[in-house]
Amino acid sequence: MTKSLLALAAITACGGGQKEVAVEGSDTELVKLAGDWEGDYKGVESGRTGPVKFSLQVGSHVAEGEVFMGGQTPLKIEFVQIKGGQVKGTIAPYNDPRCNCQVATSFVGSVTGDEISGSFETKVQDQVQSGSWHVTRKR
Repeated sequence: MTKSLLALAAITACGGGQKEVAVEGSDTELVKLAGDWEGDYKGVESGRTGPVKFSLQVGSHVAEGEVFMGGQTPLKIEFVQIKGGQVKGTIAPYNDPRCNCQVATSFVGSVTGDEISGSFETKVQDQVQSGSWHVTRKR
């Protein structure tokens, strides 16, 4: 199947509206992401943890999700791609309260059945901080 832009993701923020996000991959690959996913992330250097939630319904071609920094601040996913069972994406630049500076995060993960595990990197000024994330399909 040809790779095509198949869906827009909506990130729901507390008290905010929905934001559109491109999701790219073949129909075969997108089926691997179908369903509701929940899990968490942990930053190595930052020590931060928080919940990760997203949903992709194949019939509607719309994904919704939330990533929270420190469990409080919702972060907007900018782009998601799946190819060969590997998920890649970026989170929109955001203001990190610890340094009061703009940071950017990219992530990768491998889909294995009902689980996705991966890593992320956050560029904070001249440093790169790393971490891990894991989600499980709930339905």
